Amino acid sequence: MRMQMALRQIDFTAAPRRTAPALQPQTMDETLALKRRDWLLDVQERQRALSPYASGLLTADNLSGEDFLHNFYAPGRPVLIRGAMAGWPALDRWTPDYLADAIGDAVIEYQGGRASAQDYELKKEKHRQRAPFRRFIDLARKGGNDAYLTANNSATNAPALAPLQADLGHMDAYLTRAPGMLWIGGAGTFTPLHFDLTNNLLAQVTGTKRVILIPPSQTHRLAHKSHVFSEVRDVTNEARLKLYPQARDVLRHEVLLTPGDALFIPIGWWHQVRSESFSTMLTYTGFHWANAGHEGYPAG
Repeated sequence: MRMQMALRQIDFTAAPRRTAPALQPQTMDETLALKRRDWLLDVQERQRALSPYASGLLTADNLSGEDFLHNFYAPGRPVLIRGAMAGWPALDRWTPDYLADAIGDAVIEYQGGRASAQDYELKKEKHRQRAPFRRFIDLARKGGNDAYLTANNSATNAPALAPLQADLGHMDAYLTRAPGMLWIGGAGTFTPLHFDLTNNLLAQVTGTKRVILIPPSQTHRLAHKSHVFSEVRDVTNEARLKLYPQARDVLRHEVLLTPGDALFIPIGWWHQVRSESFSTMLTYTGFHWANAGHEGYPAG
């Protein structure tokens, strides 16, 4: 995919950044300011809706690094990329049996005890568990949301899972050679609605995952109270929608990730992810361009 456009470059020099004076409560009605912000975001979404190209989720085959930067990374727009993982041995090899034999009984860390708690993403430290890898694979085969090896466990697991790196290729058009963060889980593993503080590239290796993407403009409909998470949790769950009816009308894209698909999710885009089968995936954040949105986030 290439956009055929004639552009005139206009150079400009940004003014020096100055620290804005603290707003005094009596100088601005904060509620009115938020209403004006949400009005502007709604107007922008209505304008994008005039064009299927501007408002849709695009799919690109063999997307070049230059097109990715100019049309997606810099504008902060999601895209589903196909063909970038062609030839990776892991696409064919990473069955549960192969993984169990490759890693054996090396002790790994995973997120456990998730089925009995709703705050398992907010309180990740509480759910860290350790087990021989072969035993974890047995848990994952059973399906359900109770046991999941996630990106949060990557640093701890890097030595044990190092043998799997030989099965992976590289997406040099978009990424440095920094390793990705591995996810392994059974059918039914679920990551509730949230956004990330970095740009992410999700690389689906085996199995299928269903991803729902919601643009940042919809934040005021999603009960955003805790860090980067939505109280809605799951926009497909009728019980949650009864509690948060504003979330019924959010704009959203639904994507089924299959082996070899790479999904770019920009900073601030809401998403929830559910595995439909035993699944392996990597998250990459080592892009060739700046990716440091987390540094200034007002966590509250």
